[in-house]
Amino acid sequence: MHHQFRIGKQYRDTGSFRNSDDQFLRWIRGPLDSGIKNTGGIRALGADRSDTPAALVLVSNDVGVSQHDDPWEDTLAVNAGYVSYWGDAKATNPYDESVKNQKIKAAFDRAAAGQREDVPPVLVFRKPESGVVEFCGLCVPDHFESRSYQDGSGTRVPNYLFHFSILNTQSIPVSWLHDRTTMNDDGRAPDVWTRWVETGEIAQWPTGEPLDHSGRVRRYETTETVVSDGFRKETFERYGHACSMTGIGEDKLLDLVHILPRSQHPELAEHPENVLVLNSLHHRAFDAALFTIDSDYRIRTSPSFNPGHPFLRDSILARQGEQLDFPAEVQVRPSFLEDLNAGLSWL
Repeated sequence: MHHQFRIGKQYRDTGSFRNSDDQFLRWIRGPLDSGIKNTGGIRALGADRSDTPAALVLVSNDVGVSQHDDPWEDTLAVNAGYVSYWGDAKATNPYDESVKNQKIKAAFDRAAAGQREDVPPVLVFRKPESGVVEFCGLCVPDHFESRSYQDGSGTRVPNYLFHFSILNTQSIPVSWLHDRTTMNDDGRAPDVWTRWVETGEIAQWPTGEPLDHSGRVRRYETTETVVSDGFRKETFERYGHACSMTGIGEDKLLDLVHILPRSQHPELAEHPENVLVLNSLHHRAFDAALFTIDSDYRIRTSPSFNPGHPFLRDSILARQGEQLDFPAEVQVRPSFLEDLNAGLSWL
């Protein structure tokens, strides 16, 4: 039988591939010698001929489904074509040491480097109730951030927030996963996956429209906190229409950057002391915690940041400890920077 996972359809998850009624673990395992584990939300389907997983399967529990309270709330915006998925992190399991997180981050790193043929397909499911999973779509990496959450004891727990785009395909054949596992063969892959691997073009669910390639980094927020055009214009004017890090002055290449993210602090979305102006590349590096700014406005770089491009080396890495000089009209609140940096394990 040729099984398929279809967006919006639910499948029985008994927790055992040996159960003949199981439509999740059993289907994915199929004729393979091994499948995905029944543990945690991030599961890798191993490949026979490579250390890179044949696929990554992410499961997001609805509220009240997990046996343990989860401080991380994923965003599964299927009708809008994107998923924001929190990584694996606990106070006792640092986010940048988690093996599960490393598997996902490796996929993002390869995609960013243009090595899309080495990126495993990402299948996202939600668990609306015990014993059931619902398919949310076939995804590819967009960008990731490093963010923190304060647990019940007051401890700041940093974690990755991974953003994916859902490709415009209603279903995926499970046999494609089996082919990838045993032969690294994409012959039965959906056309949108093949197109993305070959060209990087994303035809996004549900309209099939290509994503905007104008150079602006698309930002996903877990709440619909909108920044007004007036606030954006005023901020750009205070910053002299220039990037705080590089001085780049082309408005189309500049982003309004929140220090404390508006998804977690909607009340600060238009706080003038909670924003910076950066170019899109440095915005992405800032969100990924490759560098930060301390409460004395000095540039601090992650020990793991080793960029290959000279522009990034010169504009970030070589400026470790340098104090930024903001325009006279600009005020950035030090306490906002302290709160942000409290969640960085390397600082």
